[in-house]
Amino acid sequence: MHISDRGFGRGFTLVELVLVMTIAGVLAAVAAPRMVDRSAFQTHGGAAEIRTALRYAQKLALTKNREVCAVIAANVLTLTYDPSLNPGIPPGACTQTVTRPGGGAAYAVTLPAGITLTPATTFRFNGQGRPTSNAAALWNAAVTLTVGGSAQVIVEPETGYVH
Repeated sequence: MHISDRGFGRGFTLVELVLVMTIAGVLAAVAAPRMVDRSAFQTHGGAAEIRTALRYAQKLALTKNREVCAVIAANVLTLTYDPSLNPGIPPGACTQTVTRPGGGAAYAVTLPAGITLTPATTFRFNGQGRPTSNAAALWNAAVTLTVGGSAQVIVEPETGYVH
């Protein structure tokens, strides 16, 4: 019986295994982050935050029976509300800042650098949860916002449903 028949010639040496693991580690640390485009994740995450803020604004308008305004500028969405007890037509001024639930901070969503929110506009949810403009009592078209040039956030005109 020869030594080669015992199976000693098969397998990898410890040096070969360490070398392969080192090369794989360097590739994972250097090449992998360059292959992943984070802006797509940031765009979809930002759109989800905008949807959440608008849903909250609608629920707040329904609950308090007050107009809640959504102000969109560049990459920031800010929520404010009309403090008057009798919101009228034309709409009152949204001068009070909406605070985040569970905290005293103003409810504003700021998207990461390079992720835009368009168009720059202002609209409000009335006491029935419907989106209204500053100029007219009711819009007949959906409000469509674009996050990062690709993800859309839509507010339906009759129901105020945000998707």
